[in-house]
Amino acid sequence: MNFVLLDDIAEHHVILATHLRRICEENSWPCRVALEATTLREVLDYAATCREPTVYFLDIELEKQQTSLKLHEVIEANGCESYIVYVSAHPHYAMECLHTHAFDFLLKPWTVQQLTQCVEAIMRAYQRPRQGALLQVNTGSRIIFVPQEEIVCFTRRRMNTLLHRTDGSVLEWRESFDHLLPRLEKGRFLQCHRACILQLTHVRTWDLGEGVVTLSNGMTSPVSRRRAAALRDALDAKEVRTHD
Repeated sequence: MNFVLLDDIAEHHVILATHLRRICEENSWPCRVALEATTLREVLDYAATCREPTVYFLDIELEKQQTSLKLHEVIEANGCESYIVYVSAHPHYAMECLHTHAFDFLLKPWTVQQLTQCVEAIMRAYQRPRQGALLQVNTGSRIIFVPQEEIVCFTRRRMNTLLHRTDGSVLEWRESFDHLLPRLEKGRFLQCHRACILQLTHVRTWDLGEGVVTLSNGMTSPVSRRRAAALRDALDAKEVRTHD
């Protein structure tokens, strides 16, 4: 596991890096501080070529009125396994950080115990048995990692997204489909309507006359005309039955 530290005051790196190394040594975790950055550009350059799991400790308010709150978009787009921890002396950023799907938020001055608990939680998430790709869901009060193979579909309710799981449970949080789609496994999911993203393996039938798909949990969804061709091609590849 790599650590990337961003703070426009370089001296702050020494304290954080020292504690991170000690925590990892005490737990025999193979970790290293890969970058101690003072600018956004340094982190962007690292993220663009990152090939190893990385924890990013990002100070929020930087020089020249810059903030690190948009960095998560670049980090997530790279596809490398990453965990983002925002660090700030300003508690009003906490809710905004949660909306970016950060793993944690540390309020300065953080304590060694808080840092230790944060790193331990990250390592538990990293070391848990892999169940295929995981989708990180931030419900506002907690962060949940959902195996994508357990997802039947996503639907919309006003500004919120609802995730329907194979066990019948439903998670609801605020996120647009435009932001969600790039986080899903390619070839596994397809948006069939403005209010529905479905997992192709959970499609049971598609009534072409009515333009409605039925899913494994009994839910149905309309199929928009402009998305019908893409859905047909995807279902043909998976040999899903249709009704003319």
